[in-house]
Formats: sequence, C-alpha cells, structure tokens
Amino acid sequence: MRQAFTVTDQGVPARPAVRRPLLRRWCLRRGGVRLSTRLLLIIATSLLPILAMQVAIAWSQWADRKAQLNDLAIQQAQLLAGNLDGIAQGARILLGAATESPEVRLLAPGCDRHLADLRRHAPGYAFIALVDAAGRIACASEPGLAAQEAGAAWVTAARAAQRFVAGRHTRTAATPAGVLPFYLPLEAAGPVSGSTLVAAIELGWLEQALHRMKRAGSPFLANGVLTLADAEGIILARDIRHDEFVGRSFPPAAAPLLGAEAPGTLRLRSIDGATRLIGYAPPVAENHRIAAVVGFEEKELLRDIERALLQGVLILGSGSLLAFGLTLLIARRFITDPTKALLAAARRWRSGDLAARAPGADAHAEFGQLAAAFNGMASALQQREDELRHHAQVLEHRVAERTRALRQANARLEAEMQERRNTEAQLLQAQKLQAVGQLAGGIAHDFNNVLQAVLGGVALISRRAGDPAAVARLTGMVEEAARRGESITRRLLAFSRREELRADRLDVGALLTGLREVLAATLGVRIRVEVEAPAGLPPVLADRGQLETVLVNLATNARDAMEEGGRLTLAARLVTIGPEEANGLHPGDYVRVMVADTGTGMDAATLARAGEPFFTTKPAGKGTGLGLAMARSFAEGSGGRMTIESEPGQGTRICLWLPATAAEPGLVAPQPRRAEPGSAVPSARVLLVDDEPAVREVLAAQLRDAGYSVTDLADGGMALARLEQGLGCDLLVSDLAMEGIDGVTLIREAHRLRPGLPAILVTGYAGDAAALAVGQSVEGSFTLLRKPVTGAQLTDQVAALLGARGSA
Repeated sequence: MRQAFTVTDQGVPARPAVRRPLLRRWCLRRGGVRLSTRLLLIIATSLLPILAMQVAIAWSQWADRKAQLNDLAIQQAQLLAGNLDGIAQGARILLGAATESPEVRLLAPGCDRHLADLRRHAPGYAFIALVDAAGRIACASEPGLAAQEAGAAWVTAARAAQRFVAGRHTRTAATPAGVLPFYLPLEAAGPVSGSTLVAAIELGWLEQALHRMKRAGSPFLANGVLTLADAEGIILARDIRHDEFVGRSFPPAAAPLLGAEAPGTLRLRSIDGATRLIGYAPPVAENHRIAAVVGFEEKELLRDIERALLQGVLILGSGSLLAFGLTLLIARRFITDPTKALLAAARRWRSGDLAARAPGADAHAEFGQLAAAFNGMASALQQREDELRHHAQVLEHRVAERTRALRQANARLEAEMQERRNTEAQLLQAQKLQAVGQLAGGIAHDFNNVLQAVLGGVALISRRAGDPAAVARLTGMVEEAARRGESITRRLLAFSRREELRADRLDVGALLTGLREVLAATLGVRIRVEVEAPAGLPPVLADRGQLETVLVNLATNARDAMEEGGRLTLAARLVTIGPEEANGLHPGDYVRVMVADTGTGMDAATLARAGEPFFTTKPAGKGTGLGLAMARSFAEGSGGRMTIESEPGQGTRICLWLPATAAEPGLVAPQPRRAEPGSAVPSARVLLVDDEPAVREVLAAQLRDAGYSVTDLADGGMALARLEQGLGCDLLVSDLAMEGIDGVTLIREAHRLRPGLPAILVTGYAGDAAALAVGQSVEGSFTLLRKPVTGAQLTDQVAALLGARGSA
C-alpha cells in the first residue's frame, strides 16, 4: 500500500499519514484516546449498572402491568357475565310467573290478556308468547303476533328448547331493531304439554342496561367497551355505537372466544377498527350461551406507567449529563490545559524553536514531571542541532563546489551533443539528397527513353506525312511511349499519395498465381517461389497495377536478402479483426497478403526504420529506400495497413492487410460515358480555359476536329469577363490548377452567371485540390477528367454532357 510521508524541519521522515478509516480505528485503541475522553468513559462505565438496573425495573413493571391488564380484562368480562346472568334470571322469573296462571296452563280464553298484563309490568320486553307442541303461537301478549310471526325462526327454536336458555339474535315485524328471546319449556300435563314460553327482551333495552352498568361508582372501568353477543358471534348490545354494530358478526380474529370453554383475553383489531385488549366470558351453558366481552385500549391503561418510566429516564439522563458536564469542567482545568501547554511547546520545537520551554515543571505532579522531561529533551536536541548545523555548512560548501564542476561538465556535454545532432542532420540531408539524385537519375533515364520515342516518332511522321500506313504505325508508337510516361507519373504520384487509386474487384488468389510465373522467371533458379492461397477467398477492392508493382518490389527486396538462394512465399488468407485487436484497423474481415522470405532478416534497429522513405541498407547505387514506403502508402490508401516481422537469420515477413468486400467493383473518379457515333453537335459552343498554351492548343484542336465551335482563353478572369459580356457558350472545359482564379472557382462563378451550364474539370493529379473539387456543392452538370486526356475521352465526355442536357 502506498503511504504519504511528511518531513520535519530536521529532514527526518515523520509518521506516515494514514487514511481516515485507519485513523478512526487508531483512535479506538487505548493509546489514541484523550484523557478527558477516558474520564468520560469511566463515568459512563460507572453509570452502566445503574442504567441496567433501571431498564430491568422498568421491564419488570411493564410485564407486571401487562399481567394485571389481562387479569383486569377477565374480571371485567366475568362481571359483565354476572350482570347478564341477572337479566337472564329476571326473564326466568317472568316466565315462571306466567306458568302459575290457570289461563296459561289451560290455554283458557284469558291467556292473551294475562300475558299482556305480565309484559306491562316487565319493561324492556318486546313480547311474551306461548308456542304449543305443534309449533303454533297459542297465545301472546301482543295482538296479531301469531299471524305475523308464524313460522319464524324463534318459533322453531322454541320447540327445540329442552331447558331454560337464551336464543339467537332475532328481528320481528314489530321490533326491527331486534330482540333476544329466552325459552322456558313447560313440564305440566294437559293442554300445554310440550309447549314453550318465550320472553323476548328488546336489544335497545339491553344497550341501556349496559350504560347503567357503567354509571358512577360502578365496578366497570369507564374506558372499557361492553359487548354482548349470541353463540354465533352476532352482536346483541354494545354500550358504544350500539345502533351501528348490533346484528353484525364479530371480526374473524375474535372467533377463538366463541369456541372457548373458559374466560380469557385476546389482542385484536375490534369491529370499529380500534386495536384493543379483549377480556371475554365465552358463550357456554353457564352464561346461557351468551358471550360477554369487555375491550380496553392498552395505551390508555399503560399511560400512567409510561409516564412514570419517562420521568425515570429524564431524571437518570439529567443526572448523567450533569456528571458528564462536571467531569468535562474538571478535566479541562486539570488535564486539558496542561496538555495544551505541552503541545504548544512541542509545536514550537517542531518548527525549530528549541529554546522554548514547557511551563509548570512541578516535580510533585505528573504533568510537571512530563514538562521537565520534555524540557531536558529540548536542551539535548538544541545542542545536537548546533552540531548538525556546523556539519551542514561544511557539507553545503563541498556540494557547491561539486555542483559547479558538474555544471561545467554538463555544458561541455550539451555542446558536444548539439554538434553531433547538427552533424547527423547534415548527414541525413546528404543521404536524402543522394537518394533523390538516384531517384531523379532513374526517372530521367525513363523519361529520356519516352521522350526519345516521342520525338523520334514525331520526326518520322513529319517526313512520312504522305504515307498513311507509316503515319498510323508511328502514331501508335508515340501513343505507347506516352502511355509509359503516364505509368511513370502515376507511380510517382502514388508514392507521394497524390494519385487516386483505381479500385478494382480483385481475386487475390488468382493474382498471386499469375505473379508466380513472372517472379519465378525474374528472380532466378536459386529462389523457389511458392503460392499459398486457399480457394474461396473474398475479393478486395484495390488498384491492380499498384498491387502488382508493390508485390514485385517486395519480391525483389526478398531476392536481395537471399544472395545464396532460398524460398519466397506469396500467401493470402482471410482474417477477422475484432474490436479488441484492431491495432490501427477498423473491425471487420481482411485479406492478409504476405510476402515471406528465408533471407538474412533484420535486427530491431533496422526493423524500426524499414518503412521510412529513403532508408535502405543496400550499397550506394543499388536502392533508393522507396519500395517499403510505397507499399505502406498503397496499403493505407486502400483502407488497410502494412506490418513487418523479421529477426536476424530468420527471414522477413511483410503483410498487406486489405479490406475484404463482396460489393460490386466501383471507381473513385467518375468515368465519362461513351458517345454514340454521330452524336456530337457540330453547332455546340465550347469555352476552353487552360493556362498552358500547348495543352490548350491541343485540346482546342481535338474539339474542333470533332465539329465543335471552340473559344479558348488563358485564365479564369478572362473567361468570366467574356461570359458577363454575353459570350455564347453551351459547355465549359477548365483546367483545375491555374494562377488567379482556379477551375473550381471558375465553374462556381460560371454557374452563377449561367445556371445549369455543363462543365468539365481537367487536372494533371488528384491531390487535395482535386478532392476539394469533387466534394464541392456545385449546381449543374460537372465531371472530373485526369490528364493525360485523349481526344476520344474528351469528345466523348463533351458529347455525353451535351446529350444529357438536351434530353433533359
């Protein structure tokens, strides 16, 4: 791990600076805690048992109160069940009084009136009725009850009753709010044998009874909710929101109390949405199958103990804060201030003021003893510093003398290095001039041959003008010589990257096979030429002539590296380049053409400069150092790259990476359309602009021979002036590079004056200016032709443009 160090004034490395998490962990160690913090930790540790006891007491009180609340809820439910039992016993007494009446026992005509009299003396009852063994209402306290309630559920339940018992929640026509029936079977013989007396208590009266149970001085808690329900969990009465919930079932969470056998408690969300502690007496036979439920909100019951606990926490917290505050005050007076004084003295010592002394050097106190020890250390350090300062002055004097000597030596070395760089630059310039001279000599030799053929042919034509056959033969010879000169200029422009590559769709395997025979005859019998190219290679887009020239040059270099003979391999294979291995190439498919030899190879220094122009290892007069530079220029111009691998004694492998394509062949520069015979328009007017008189004269003569009317001018300014004066013109032919107004500007201005005017731009090279011309946004017809232009090419293009304009 990399650490940052600080340096003291004495030059001694200080403690390494650590990251903040490491510093935080260091502060947790025993030696990294301040004294005042230690005192606070001691106080806090002393208070921990008190806090633990307080928490234990609070927890015990909380648990006790919880248990008390459970007992309280059960007691309240049992108390409610006892009051309910009193109501039930009142109903039983009422029904027992009815059985004592002869009218009821004998079903005499006064039975209805007798039951009505009993009901008037028993408020809270909706009706009293006698149901016979056949399930009919034999007599009732309310007139019309027999007709209204015939076949009602409470009538059927009355026939099934075997003893005194409470029924289920029931609604009648006269009491839509609902009633609670009580059933008493009659055991007497006679007309009422098998009959059952029914007394129905109004549920509204039950609600009032619950309210009366919670009156002042009642044993029921005021914040409790009293509820009565039948054995099916249907609410019969409630002292709070009775009308809203009567007749509704208990929530599902209360289902356990309906099946319980003994009183208990539940904590659940009540039917009104409030969470309560529920104490219940289940609907068993002892309770007449009626559930008595009392609900409490625990928060209200626990509020007093929570308040007491909060007061205890506040008192304990206040005492703790007071203890901490007093500890801080004492620590600041007796610990922090002496520590600050020692640290201030230590900072002055670190800044170099060793004469400073710590105050309070009392031998009876620990801080006084520390101050005395630190002062003694400062005195010893001051003495040592004086000694070191003396030695440093001596050393500084010696270093100054050595530095002066080193500067003088460095100045001499820089002068020698500059002189060497100048000499190397002069040598390099001389080598380049030598290479250029050799190149110029070779080019001059080739051009002299071309000029010899052209001049000789022209002289012969002038002497044999009357012999058409000889003139035709000599004209062909002159044209062939001119073609050779065109080939020489194309190679020179390709080397300088100023000639466009004429891209063709090439079968690399077939090209290498064709070159094998040529190279086998050229390189000699001591060198075996092999071709390794699998079938099915995709084609590449490249200039066939340039590719052949590059391969022949590479093969010639390989021959020179194999003076004793060897093997030359021409290989091609398909390689896919991915994004992670592009190495200067765009990801995709490439055909890698390799020229490998078994020659002497190159060392690392030679390999590093092998692709530089004019660099060669051949003897003077045997090479110009342009072969590999031209190969690299060709590969990069074709969208690929060139790589070289070589080791001394292991041969050389030069690879050309050319993009594979399946597209149809295309051309970089637009090619003129061939005009049909007789398609020239003799009356058409052509404006020809070229600053070379000889070229202008030849082009004008070729156009006039084709039947066109030609106006030839020497510069663009004159041409624009004639156009502004109203010169008749159907087509413009202009050279690209001219003094003043160039060809691109001339065409643009001519289109401004004559919109839609067809134009031909002629250039001797396709460099930056030509690329600019092709990319210009020029309105109207526009074509680029490269010199040398034959008469047929020029006239065909003129005819094509004029024909296209006429057809439009």
